[in-house]
Amino acid sequence: MDERVREYVDGVVALCQEEMGTTLVSAWLVGSLATGDFDLRRSDIDVVLASASPLNARVKKSLARRLSHSHFPCPAHGVDLLIYSAAELLPLARSPRYEFSISSGVDWDDDVGLGGLYPGGLIDLAVARRVGVSIFGPPPVESVGHCPPEWILDELANGVRWHVTRVHDPFHDPTGSNSVLNACRALHFRSSGALVSKTTGARWTLEGTAEPVVAAALAEREAGG
Repeated sequence: MDERVREYVDGVVALCQEEMGTTLVSAWLVGSLATGDFDLRRSDIDVVLASASPLNARVKKSLARRLSHSHFPCPAHGVDLLIYSAAELLPLARSPRYEFSISSGVDWDDDVGLGGLYPGGLIDLAVARRVGVSIFGPPPVESVGHCPPEWILDELANGVRWHVTRVHDPFHDPTGSNSVLNACRALHFRSSGALVSKTTGARWTLEGTAEPVVAAALAEREAGG
């Protein structure tokens, strides 16, 4: 792991410990840092934490302020952090409700959530259980319940539909490549049952078809786009 990323992640955990105290149970890396597809130029640092009990409003407000890129700069594209109550994770709820979320980076305004349902959150938790990187507390395989394949496939399909509505969106998908790569990852899971990175999904797709739009999306990603 890049030293800058390691220092940042350690800092995030220390900050959350200061705010949450002994209620912080675990912290794991998911997303591209877990699937081996991380690129400092384009990737977010995705972190999932488990809390022993619900967070109060004061803690949430302080986390939002202190985790903002403007206060604690992220060395990558940005940070996506989610906190769940441990009770939502074991056994794993079909639609787990989060306690707190923040997405913050140099190119966008902070997006803070104070609880509820998080689109794509179930995929993060499935990735955590399978390949998540433990950075504090018990590993995710001991803390996140089994996620049935049909749940994962449903969530991946929802993600594809969400991206279709945002093709060429100036923020989410300016070139359309992200939508293509997410579809490749979903197709790979439907075929193999494995949760892989977008890059791996695209390479697998190209083994079966010389689809120019997939090749272009993969080339853009590998170039750091």
